[in-house]
Amino acid sequence: MKKTILIFLLSILSLNFFLNKTVIAQLVYVSEKEFYELKENFDHLNGPDYNLLNGRQFDLPYSGISHPYFNTDRYRPGCLLLNGEAYDGVTINYDIVDQQVVLQSPDNSGQIIKVVLSRELIDRFKIDGLTFRLMSLPETGSSFFQVVSSGDISCYLLWKKKLIRSTVSGNTSYNYSKQSREIYLQREDQLFHVKDKPSFTGIFDEAFQKEIKGFIRREKIRFRNASDEQLGDLMNFCAGLKNSD
Repeated sequence: MKKTILIFLLSILSLNFFLNKTVIAQLVYVSEKEFYELKENFDHLNGPDYNLLNGRQFDLPYSGISHPYFNTDRYRPGCLLLNGEAYDGVTINYDIVDQQVVLQSPDNSGQIIKVVLSRELIDRFKIDGLTFRLMSLPETGSSFFQVVSSGDISCYLLWKKKLIRSTVSGNTSYNYSKQSREIYLQREDQLFHVKDKPSFTGIFDEAFQKEIKGFIRREKIRFRNASDEQLGDLMNFCAGLKNSD
């Protein structure tokens, strides 16, 4: 039923897009008047579920051998929690350059359309077996962070790519960089950017630093390429030290 609802809402967006003859590069929004008209009709047919009316047509301005997505440019099944409502088995991708989630689905005519979901409505989403949640930092603004572990000490990853411009012999081309990540630790409502071992151990009281350094050494953890499992184990170890104090 929810999949039908999603397709219906996407169809509304697509219809609005073509009737207004909007060019691809423009954002496509449903006006407030249109929204309530559509909501009234939609509620009559399916019940009140209209989260995806707050979206816009997606366009990839630069394409070629590279892409702005997380892991792959292939759209694949994922899960969404939109404005408190769960949607499972939807086809999505995660644009890490512009920090946006794109939903793909056929409209009533069978044409595949892509819609950028309103970032502020996304409580969290899951793709490739990984969970992401919306967080805000002064230096990065609003971004999606991968949840590695959560608890008294939580660990998050911020994935990034850059759009690189190059000019050779007067010809300009654009390519997306390889994806990279930044590690963040949350402790007592404070978020810390972890770059290396000293920046990590320095977050904790001096009384615990020797034991933490020993654990990092024993487990051969290198923050540049540490696995999610290694980072999670490290957070659990540090939380155990804190709780045993």
